[in-house]
Amino acid sequence: MSANLQSVLQANGLSMRQAADIAQVDKSVIVKVCGQTYHEWERKEAEIIGLLRDAGYDKTAADQLYVNTDVLVKTDNVSRFFALADDLSDPDSSMTSSLGMAIGTAERGKSHAAKKYCEKNDNAVYTLYVDGYSRVQLLRNICYELAGTRPYSFGACVAIIAEFSRVNRRLIIIDEADKCPLSILEMLRGINESCQVPLLLVGEEALKGKIDGVPRLRSRIRKPVCLFENLKPSDVSVFYSAACGLTVESSLVETLYRRSRGGFRTLVNEALALAKIARASGLTTITPAMVDKL
Repeated sequence: MSANLQSVLQANGLSMRQAADIAQVDKSVIVKVCGQTYHEWERKEAEIIGLLRDAGYDKTAADQLYVNTDVLVKTDNVSRFFALADDLSDPDSSMTSSLGMAIGTAERGKSHAAKKYCEKNDNAVYTLYVDGYSRVQLLRNICYELAGTRPYSFGACVAIIAEFSRVNRRLIIIDEADKCPLSILEMLRGINESCQVPLLLVGEEALKGKIDGVPRLRSRIRKPVCLFENLKPSDVSVFYSAACGLTVESSLVETLYRRSRGGFRTLVNEALALAKIARASGLTTITPAMVDKL
């Protein structure tokens, strides 16, 4: 298994902040390189690993199995999500029907894809809707992501969003939007229209039912809607290659795929458990006996 920055940090007991200080870069660079979202990340990764080794942090994870949970796996789901987000954030794209929607069952990787898109694109911001939020609480969080400020009133929040939207077109991604009551969704439609800012609503399937029940919301949804489907066996192979540097034999891929039940979160959690078993056993690969212990 080839060394990657995440495994080097783990092998040497370094935090991302410590690595950033040693390499004399911003912590965000370390985060993006580990997540493979930094521009030309492979070149930058090699450079940072070299600087860490020069500073005496030369332990590697070649004899241990680690899982980089921050890696972005380019599944079909992720590709569809990124394509929709790119379309909405494109300054040349029409603001007509500029509400995007990404839906899917829990643990299909929607939140991970949304956060990774925002890490990779400065023209997009991410916020999570928490059940029970008022309109102002949600807008204050959006303003913080856009402008680093939390205005006190509803009107001040709208003014900030409008101001920043005039300067640069920014995509606002709102996660767990299926929990939003209709009054919040209607408010977001108004923000979309009055501030001329594209929004991407992410949530479980119930979100589509809410949107479809209100014509003025439904008519503003950008097509196609992004559907997060079950993972495929090929996604399992790609994940273990990208996150662990492993080529897993096909029979084990099928077993791990069935165990995941199509869920990204389950796939990641089981990979972490397998890595723990491997380290305890001094192994650097995954065996059927290890999977049997899950």
